[in-house]
Amino acid sequence: MITRILWLLLYGIGWAIWLQFNRCIFLIYQAFHGTADLALWPDILLHGLRMDLSVAGYAGLLPGLALAFLPSRWLPGFFARYTSLLLILVSFMTTIDMEMYRTWGFRLDTTFLRYLKTPAEALASIGSSPLEWLSVILIGLIVLGLLFFNRLNHLAFVLLRPAPRWSFVPLLGATAALIIPIRGGLQQIPMNVSGVFFSPVAFANHAAINPQWNFIFSALEKSDDKTNPFQFLPQHVANQAVQSLYPVGSQPQSARVLNNPRPNVLLIVWESLTAKIVSPVGGRTGVTPEFDKLCREGLLFTNYYASGDRSEKGLVALLSGFPAQPLTSIMTVPQKSAKLPTLARTLREQGYQTAFYYGGETEFANIRSYLFHSQYDRIVSKADFPPDTWNSKWGAHDHVVYNRVLADLGKQKAPFFTTFFTLSSHEPFEVPMPTAIPGKNEEALFLNAHYYADKSLGEFIAQAKQQPWWNNTLVIIVGDHGHRLPHIGTNKTAEFHIPMLWLGGALQKPGVMDQVASQTDLAATLLHQLGIESTAFRWSRDALAPVPESFAYFAFHNGFGFVRPGRALVFDNDARQIIEQHGTVSDADLKTGMAFEAVSVGDYLSK
Repeated sequence: MITRILWLLLYGIGWAIWLQFNRCIFLIYQAFHGTADLALWPDILLHGLRMDLSVAGYAGLLPGLALAFLPSRWLPGFFARYTSLLLILVSFMTTIDMEMYRTWGFRLDTTFLRYLKTPAEALASIGSSPLEWLSVILIGLIVLGLLFFNRLNHLAFVLLRPAPRWSFVPLLGATAALIIPIRGGLQQIPMNVSGVFFSPVAFANHAAINPQWNFIFSALEKSDDKTNPFQFLPQHVANQAVQSLYPVGSQPQSARVLNNPRPNVLLIVWESLTAKIVSPVGGRTGVTPEFDKLCREGLLFTNYYASGDRSEKGLVALLSGFPAQPLTSIMTVPQKSAKLPTLARTLREQGYQTAFYYGGETEFANIRSYLFHSQYDRIVSKADFPPDTWNSKWGAHDHVVYNRVLADLGKQKAPFFTTFFTLSSHEPFEVPMPTAIPGKNEEALFLNAHYYADKSLGEFIAQAKQQPWWNNTLVIIVGDHGHRLPHIGTNKTAEFHIPMLWLGGALQKPGVMDQVASQTDLAATLLHQLGIESTAFRWSRDALAPVPESFAYFAFHNGFGFVRPGRALVFDNDARQIIEQHGTVSDADLKTGMAFEAVSVGDYLSK
């Protein structure tokens, strides 16, 4: 029994070693074509090992079952056939991946499969590839792999001892334990592409990705599906409707609200900050008293709407001005999100120092890959805080991260663009303070967590006002998305209604902006205030510029909402009908919302 468990362990280690060797071949191949930096190789191998171990875990599942149930005399034949088949498949994928990355700049996924539908064109497209060398590499990998694993399996079989009948129980347990390397460890967020990202150099992050893992992931995610399921209107009609929302040519003059053209910018993205708990925008009283007071000091956007219903969608909407999609999220597909413009990169090009703070794991929803693409100069996350400052699920509490932000900004070179994404108001709503809003049900815990988040914000702002940088800083506070809590009936539009507040010494005077706007509008609005061109953010409008009729669009699972001044609708694509209506909604509103959904999803699919 022990020897069989050792065999399974040895087999998994063997695959991890072999996959690392494959990565070395990949690096050599890219270096031969002038793409690789030798100094990055050690870190690439180290960070890529985690994903290699995940693939090795998958490779060991069937052998684990074989060791549990097959007689000893059958094991050599099984391992020989299984390993040979898997080795040929892995070697083939490695070889394709090397040339695919050299040509297209991204690791192996299901993209190349669509070309198999037209084999003549596929053969023509690889006409310039070094097929002879690729063939040699493929054959070499297969031969060397067979020699390596035959030796490994022979060594394991020599050590094999007869196992008692009950030994299948611990062997099944050992096989089940492979879930640990498969998911990348015991952390909350399972393995994803961001888990191996470590460098601002794109190639280094790409090289750390295991191509076999990436292929399986992309196949499961169906990220290559180019069929737009929301094309309910003729394309030209949809295009015209969307173009009317974003008039080209001369833009209306934006109202100036800053007293300095290039202030520092601190963007605080508050987890689940729904308007339903903020009294100045019609929400409950007593939940966010500090934020409520700050609303009187700043410029409050009262008709502001989240673009989506998840954090990764909200971050992309705020930082890239890209709308949420109903059935997917662009941040979870790094090869697509890497094509988005970002505020951090735009401001960095204008001389801003950039930093991103998050008390949790940036592997969540591939946030890390998006942040590296955004070219933040510094990324501070969960690992940068002591474990005793974490809650049980997500990471460092808000007040801990606020203190770190405050300390760092005192040393930060101006001008700076700093983003802080909070987390304490996320489930399970654990906060390090006595209960302020009593109750044990989910809604009470939600409200209490926001009370703590608000308290932390208030203490931070009070200290920030004493800092030298405050007088030349614009602070923007906005939710990443709304929330279903607290319950106020079935009003879905209210779940996407969030506040946005601008304050700080760089703001001219307090005020209220009632124009309907979306998270996607932050990019153009902020950049125009800074005198910076925003045309790269094609889905973003200046929320401080006068328009004939403002609007906001939001997406949820297979549905969307469309908000105009004084009216709104929610459309369910499954039911193919309006499921919620406020005010006098016209047929034009519905068609415009459907057009926006179709064109924005089409933009996502084409990236």
